[in-house]
Amino acid sequence: MQILQIGKAMWSYDHEIAACTLIDAAGGLFSLTPPPHHREGEIILTTGTLVIDGYNYLNIPLNQLEQVYLGFDEVYKRSLIKNNGTFWQPLRLRYKVADGHNTIYLMIDNGFFGTKNQLWFDTLKQLLADD
Repeated sequence: MQILQIGKAMWSYDHEIAACTLIDAAGGLFSLTPPPHHREGEIILTTGTLVIDGYNYLNIPLNQLEQVYLGFDEVYKRSLIKNNGTFWQPLRLRYKVADGHNTIYLMIDNGFFGTKNQLWFDTLKQLLADD
């Protein structure tokens, strides 16, 4: 399979973000601190799968994706990050698993002025549209 994109990802499951307390989330409001997340690793997108490899390993076949969404919602709120999302928005992926589905929030190639989430969102959207 052809590698389409590679980056550094910070990510969390929806239930982990939902369980963040005000104190947990407050760190993301200050300069030079990353947004709330629970895992980090390298993210690789191929024509058939999305892999995150780091302390934890996650492999999501693209045909298992149910939803690709760029933006804030009731779980990952604007208030969790500095500047209320002026420079970036989380990338939310919902995918099928044996007992239902999982939802993760990604911040890819996070830097001083935001992330590359828009690029990854556009690429995923195009790949899914081509199927």
